[in-house]
Amino acid sequence: MGVLIAAMALLLSFWTTFFDDKDEADGRSAPQGTFSSAPSDPTEDPADPVADSGTTPPPPAEPASATPEPDPPAAVEPPDDDSPAETALPTDDADAAGDGRSGPLRVTIDMGDQGRVGPSLYRRGATPGANTEVYDEAGRVDTGCYVQWTLTRDTSVVQTHRSGRCRPPSITLFNFGDSLDEVGSYRLTADITTDWGKEATASVDFDVVAGD
Repeated sequence: MGVLIAAMALLLSFWTTFFDDKDEADGRSAPQGTFSSAPSDPTEDPADPVADSGTTPPPPAEPASATPEPDPPAAVEPPDDDSPAETALPTDDADAAGDGRSGPLRVTIDMGDQGRVGPSLYRRGATPGANTEVYDEAGRVDTGCYVQWTLTRDTSVVQTHRSGRCRPPSITLFNFGDSLDEVGSYRLTADITTDWGKEATASVDFDVVAGD
């Protein structure tokens, strides 16, 4: 009986020692399949999805370069006060008043043919009309040229008229009207003046005779 009690006491002591050693071993090693909750890298943020994925984040984008502004237009300096002013170019019209005119005037009177019955002879009541032809070294003169007409019979002034040009457009410069209703000797005089100071005179003599 004493031997049996001694054996049971020894068995109980062995059993207690075995489980105590097993518990100490279990406390020293973590169970398989478990992981430490502490991060391996203290600088790594566990909540960062890029760090968890293990991929390298792309480099930050370079800031867009500012669009260069165009250079301001160069300032235009005003011309000096002494610089010559621009003038319009002269026209090619040879009859422009005073344009290239030079030399003395040459004037003739061109009598019409209406009522002419012979050399320097007209029928009574004729209305031939008359124009001037005025020339200088540049050619025939038109604008800037004026005619003062004087018609005389014997020594009496019958008619005067002033024309604003020296060359007819489409009508005669001098119309006789009823000035040739009487028989006699007539003289028609054209006194010419120009805008550039030239003067000249021309006359034509003719006779008026009774008609048949």
